[in-house]
Amino acid sequence: MARGGARPGAGRKKKAQTTEEWAGPRIADDSTLKPLDFWLAILRDPNAPYEMRAMAADKAGPYIHAKPAPRRDDQGDFGDMTSAGDDWSGVVPSAPMRN
Repeated sequence: MARGGARPGAGRKKKAQTTEEWAGPRIADDSTLKPLDFWLAILRDPNAPYEMRAMAADKAGPYIHAKPAPRRDDQGDFGDMTSAGDDWSGVVPSAPMRN
């Protein structure tokens, strides 16, 4: 009886090779190309691989979404205000009566 050694089908399976190759985003005029335009072109390309689109979203995010401003010490919380949310009678109109 044989012991040890390689067994057929054992071990980690090899990564599947893809035969199609993505050539990159189609950009009409690349003479004035900015980084944001490049990353957005990758995001909008439906044939782009998922990994490239995810990386493009990560890279384009700081150009599109602003970072929140740092919180100041004198800026309290809404819960600290004594009359926060107490009287809404002048702001919210009363509901219309149904007959």
